[in-house]
Amino acid sequence: MKERLWEIAKAVHPEVVADRRWLHQHPELSYQEKETSAYIAQQLRKLGFEPQVGIGGYGVKAVLSGKRPGPTIALRADMDALPIQEETGLPFASVNPGVMHACGHDCHVAMLLGAARGLKLMDGDWAGNVVLIFQPAEEQGPGGASLMIKDDVLQNPDVEAIFALHVNAMVPAGRLGFAPGPMKAASDKFEIVIRGRGGHGAHPHLTKDPILAASSVIQALQQVVSRNVMPAEPAVVSVGAIHGGEAPNVIPSEVVLSGTVRTMGEPLRTKIREWMKRVIDGTVAAHGCQADVEFVSGYPAVHNDPEQTEVARRAARRIVPEEEIDVMELGMGAEDFAYYLEKVPGTIGRLGVAPSSGELFPLHSSRLRVDESAFVTGVAFWLALVQEACTAQ
Repeated sequence: MKERLWEIAKAVHPEVVADRRWLHQHPELSYQEKETSAYIAQQLRKLGFEPQVGIGGYGVKAVLSGKRPGPTIALRADMDALPIQEETGLPFASVNPGVMHACGHDCHVAMLLGAARGLKLMDGDWAGNVVLIFQPAEEQGPGGASLMIKDDVLQNPDVEAIFALHVNAMVPAGRLGFAPGPMKAASDKFEIVIRGRGGHGAHPHLTKDPILAASSVIQALQQVVSRNVMPAEPAVVSVGAIHGGEAPNVIPSEVVLSGTVRTMGEPLRTKIREWMKRVIDGTVAAHGCQADVEFVSGYPAVHNDPEQTEVARRAARRIVPEEEIDVMELGMGAEDFAYYLEKVPGTIGRLGVAPSSGELFPLHSSRLRVDESAFVTGVAFWLALVQEACTAQ
């Protein structure tokens, strides 16, 4: 069976590459994936699927049943791109100015379409149902996952487990990685408006300087994690933007700071806000200023289900040696796959796509390149997972 899965994955590989290159050349931002969605639906119809479209915006869903009764699992790929001007020089580089598939979502969609082709070639040789979810808007809140869930993407048939695979351009091509438990952080935003009393830069003693207060707040926030959070518990507080003042000789009356907070969920997600507010209020008060603080909740943390993670690892062992399967490390990035995991057990794994030569560039880089040969492993894994998950439950 291992040889058969590889044979199928290699057979569909040229079409996977062609899909990926079309998608890469025609990227669309979150909530704007009209042409991407149409392309996906068109390819599925060519294969004999009857895809559902318009789920959660531009989401697409297709269902394929095996020859025998069994569980229903879902495989998910995200489809949106990023607001980045591509600088790869590839012959199939983005034709849309300022938009690029810099996070590898073109790879995800292409491999899931490849899995759809492969499943057709397997002719129902599994038990149960496979739901293919092509999701829009992973990169921007409220997130396409939450919108597709509201549109009942996990029903009809009822999904019992869900899986995803994310590429990593810093990991050797073809290596797979999985791990149970917390994998991606809850992502929240904050905005701090510091108000003082403006005046002439030559007479600072007559002002209540919000710029000075803001600089002290930035320094103080760096102690929130180091002096409140247990060292073994991951947490990040980062200020990413500061806006205040327009003239070099004028002290403004207001400064705005904004940034991100990353935690692995409750109760720290709530507690860290309380600690930040206390530090901010005390710091600005020392400068004679006042502050308003607003937090906006983003995606929840990703917690991979241990049982489904082991199912994924067993599937990986069907196609590659154990030494090519890594224990995936925890990361503080965010991923709206977390919304699915709040509804059904599942896991998100990793596929290495790093080129074998030349400089490596990480995801979200304008110069990102991937090794397309890794797509064979990705498709073979999806096929192996269907066989494993649809007999293991």
